[in-house]
Amino acid sequence: MSESVEGQAIERIILVNLKAGVTEELFNVIAQHGRELLGAIPGVEVVSLGIALKDGASHRYLVRLRFRDLDALQVYETHPNHAAFGLQEWLPIITDEILNDYMIAY
Repeated sequence: MSESVEGQAIERIILVNLKAGVTEELFNVIAQHGRELLGAIPGVEVVSLGIALKDGASHRYLVRLRFRDLDALQVYETHPNHAAFGLQEWLPIITDEILNDYMIAY
């Protein structure tokens, strides 16, 4: 990434659907656990979950993570909380993931 990113907040936007057989109740428990684990990583400022208003939306859920800066994103990527949660809890229940990171301009 270019140096213009230095010191700028970064947001990760993740769109997902649930795998067949995963209940909304189970998803809510796992999502809340993820909020606690990921929110405890240094430099993570926001962990939030959104649910599509439109029934026919291509992706039912939105996860938004805000990082203080690019360094915080790099810490997050290698942090044990992220690795354990992602592999053990998150990836087994989701499908159709779209993930993008954005530098926040304003």
